[in-house]
Amino acid sequence: MPSSVAELFKNVSLRLDGPVRWGLKIPESGRGVYVVSLSACPEEKENRFGSNPPIDLHILDGWIASVPTLRIDEHRPTPNALKQRLASLWLPDETVLYIGRTAASLADRIDQYYKTPLGECRPHAGGHWLKTLSVLETLSIYWAATPGQDDAETDLLRFFIDEVSEASRLALFDPNHALPFANLEFPKGNRKRHGIAGSLNRNPRA
Repeated sequence: MPSSVAELFKNVSLRLDGPVRWGLKIPESGRGVYVVSLSACPEEKENRFGSNPPIDLHILDGWIASVPTLRIDEHRPTPNALKQRLASLWLPDETVLYIGRTAASLADRIDQYYKTPLGECRPHAGGHWLKTLSVLETLSIYWAATPGQDDAETDLLRFFIDEVSEASRLALFDPNHALPFANLEFPKGNRKRHGIAGSLNRNPRA
């Protein structure tokens, strides 16, 4: 069954802090884990978009134009093709969209996340699929400060995966990796199969 943010943190014995709205600085200078959610209520389980993810075609058009290497299944995509592929990896009954961790300051890492344009590697491109959404600025960020951030992230992702409904998992483009929408790898070296390649500019622009 779907997982709320509160359940995720409770089941891995972490104290939940937040949320703050996307774009606002979080008041935490320690290391730890963080979760990006559709909901400002940590107990919320209902994905208000259901099977219609708010993926923005204009944003996708800009992404394709700014990253010449971007391909789907080795072909240069149209915005519609890219939207269709991303939508095939959306979980319609989950509010959690991304789970991350940092060994540095949570406040600094999330600030880097905000500042990284879609298609660029730096300063932090993890979970960059979130930036294809038209509702980005309405998303909420939760966090927990912990020195064991690597284990905490692993525990959060495992709990999330275990709780994904069978129907949602089987409907995914890659049913073997029922990760949050914007997580692309778990465990390390085991990547979600999505066919999207070259999606980031690897060389700094002059």
